[in-house]
This record gives sequence, C-alpha cells and structure tokens, in this order.
Amino acid sequence: MYNSSFCEWKESIAMEKPVTFQNCGQQLVGMLHTPGTLRREERAPAITMFHGFTGNKSEAHRLFVQIARNLCKSGFIVLRFDFRGSGDSGGEFEDMTVLGEVSDAERSIDFLQDQPNVDKSKIGVIGLSMGGRVAAILASKDRRIRFAVLLSPALGPLRDRFVTHMDNETLNRIKSNVPIKVSNGWYLREAFFTTIDDPVPLNIVNRIGAPVLIIHGDHDTVVPIETSKEGYEIIRNLNERNEFYVVEDGDGLR
Repeated sequence: MYNSSFCEWKESIAMEKPVTFQNCGQQLVGMLHTPGTLRREERAPAITMFHGFTGNKSEAHRLFVQIARNLCKSGFIVLRFDFRGSGDSGGEFEDMTVLGEVSDAERSIDFLQDQPNVDKSKIGVIGLSMGGRVAAILASKDRRIRFAVLLSPALGPLRDRFVTHMDNETLNRIKSNVPIKVSNGWYLREAFFTTIDDPVPLNIVNRIGAPVLIIHGDHDTVVPIETSKEGYEIIRNLNERNEFYVVEDGDGLR
C-alpha cells in the first residue's frame, strides 16, 4: 500500500534533484541536495564537491552521497557533479586535464550562485584526491570560495608518477597526441601530461585566504600523506581556522 504521509515526511527532510549546467559547450550532470525545511525566502550556505581521478559524483562506496546527505541535514545546500568526461557528463575522459576540471569547478560555483536559496557569501568546496588538487587550485584564485575541505588531496607534483614507468615508444605516442592507457581501461592524451603540474598546488596554497581543513589517512598508499603534511605546514599560520586531521589506520578516503 502506498504510504503518502511517509513519502511526504521523507521529502521534508531533504530534496535531491538532478541538475545540469554547461561548460565549453558540454553538459555537466549533477545532483543538488537542498534542506527540505528551507523556506523560500531563506538563504543557506552551499558546498560543491569535486570527485577524484576516474571517479564520479557518487564516488566509491557512495562516499559523496553520504557526505552530501549529512551536510544537507546540517543545513547546507550541496552540489555533487561529474567533471566533463566522467560519469554522466558530456565529453570523453581521454580529453581530461586538471585545468579543464578547474574550469568545470568554476562553473559549479557559478551554478550555485544562481540558486535562489544559496547564500552567495558562504560557498565552499570539498575535493577528494585529484578533486582535492582541483579544489586547492581553485581556492587559491577564486575569492568566492569561503572555505575548503581537502580529502586525501593530491597536492604534490604528479607528472613523473605517470610517465617514469613509460618506455620511449609510449612517450613518443604521447607527443603524437595518441591516447595512452593509464589505468584499467582509462586513456589520456598529451594535454593531461603536459599541464598536470601547471601549477603544482604546493606552490600556490599560500594564496588561499579562506579556512582550509585537510583530512588524510596515515596509511594512504595512493596519495602519500607527506604532501598533505607539507601543504599544511605552508598554510597553518595563514588562517587561525586552518586544520589538519589525520585518520589513524586510514588507507585513503576511496
């Protein structure tokens, strides 16, 4: 039997709806979480979430879904979306670059600012792994970002990690702009490799004026915790609210 009162009660807690916006002529697909108790004239702080390398707006074990729903319960409007070439968004993964994702991230801030219930003075970002790299780069230059949470962020140089194991034939194929396999069926073109360290976040995090929370597992084998420690040492005195939280026995938030 259909229980309408139960469904109405659940909807009053939070509203989740698919949304789309555009960047460079391609569609980005996301999910917008809005507190169900928010009145039409009320304004709430907002957060946009940046997924990791080969990830998507749900992330492994539905991590981003759970984070978004819990933040929504605490009164935040939350946008989680797929970068171009990932998930349901337009484009191809092989054309992905970090700077392209930074551009997508900027458009997500634009999208949130256009939402009627969003307090434009209280917009923050959450980035996981490569998404943490994107968040750090964007927060260093976009003053609309009022706080940043970096989850196991890839803050250090990355190009050598991708190319040091490649033979000369593969390196020549990269220079010819041929898609190169990087991981389990994922391919990337030359632009990814030539721009991935332009910039290296560790070199620019000192430009972030907003509060930053870095969270990293001490057993993370994908993104070493040392880069987060180095990043925090750079920013720790830039804002009294900056924090670094170590997840003991954590092997990465993925």
